[in-house]
Amino acid sequence: MLRITTLIVASLLVTAAPVWALTETEGLAQVKAFTLEHNARLVIEAQRLRDTVIDYTGSIAVHGGDYAAAWSAEGPALAALVTSIRASWLAASNQYETIEGIVAGIPSLAHYDLILDAGNPGSADEDIAEYDLTLPDGTVLVRPGSLFHSISEPLFWGTDAAHARQAADLNDDGQIGAGEVLFDANLALGAANGLVKWSERLLADMEAWEPNRDDAFAAVITMTPTVGDYFSEWKESQFLGGESAAFVAQSRLVDVLGIMSGCQRMYVNAIAPVVATDDPALDASIAAAYEELLSLVSETRTREEAGDQFTVEEADALGSEAQDIAERIVAQVLQTAAKHGVKIGG
Repeated sequence: MLRITTLIVASLLVTAAPVWALTETEGLAQVKAFTLEHNARLVIEAQRLRDTVIDYTGSIAVHGGDYAAAWSAEGPALAALVTSIRASWLAASNQYETIEGIVAGIPSLAHYDLILDAGNPGSADEDIAEYDLTLPDGTVLVRPGSLFHSISEPLFWGTDAAHARQAADLNDDGQIGAGEVLFDANLALGAANGLVKWSERLLADMEAWEPNRDDAFAAVITMTPTVGDYFSEWKESQFLGGESAAFVAQSRLVDVLGIMSGCQRMYVNAIAPVVATDDPALDASIAAAYEELLSLVSETRTREEAGDQFTVEEADALGSEAQDIAERIVAQVLQTAAKHGVKIGG
């Protein structure tokens, strides 16, 4: 049994634990129901985040947009609001990470992943989040990057220096530590509104999605091998001494557990019934590989939480090990895809 010591990680593993389906049709229905459940929770948490940000912007507005005056007059209240905003952000983000391995792999829904979580700004060469963000003051940000990790996380945790407005001793320890700032209220509310809008649109399209074999295989084949990229992001994050402005709210490994658990769920529920019909040994091999992959990520996260300090070299080695397992899984799933005439892409 895996030793998970945080409530967040335990929640991700428990909610994502796959349940065997009797038939492929039942399994696809289970995947859709699971995704809708967490998408609905995502919408609720995003709305809660927006409501708290509205309170924050209201407090700043009362003081004419003067952040120093607002902090001087309402410091404890503003500190509490920032804490609540961060908690709501984490709750919303974790709900999305739980289903990202499914959403981002389904061709008709993958654009939501770029907008919400993984997309780059328009200045990048690829994986651009194709949307514009209108702020409350009417400013339009053209292709600003993902709402969670390009905009709101750096803003709320103070790593977006361009939108930090006032140094603030948020934890009342007499010092100004890293990330202790009041942030731009206009951008905060625009980002929060955006998270509600696009979470709701994803929910509507997920409700309309008709689960099918091609999408199930596409999700597993597309998303499972992204695990190496996530380990690279973990390596570059502040948790390992890096300087990345994103992935500061919690370890990237928590996200990896959610994403890979979603891939595992898609396989076990929707694809295993297909594989097992004519090659039970192959099915057992793929299922075991997923358990191996999730164990590797979980045990690494447990060590990190216990205080282990990983070097860049260790992170690279762990990422390579995870990538090797993922590529083995994909190679085996592709065997079945070819055998059953599954259409992947195009």
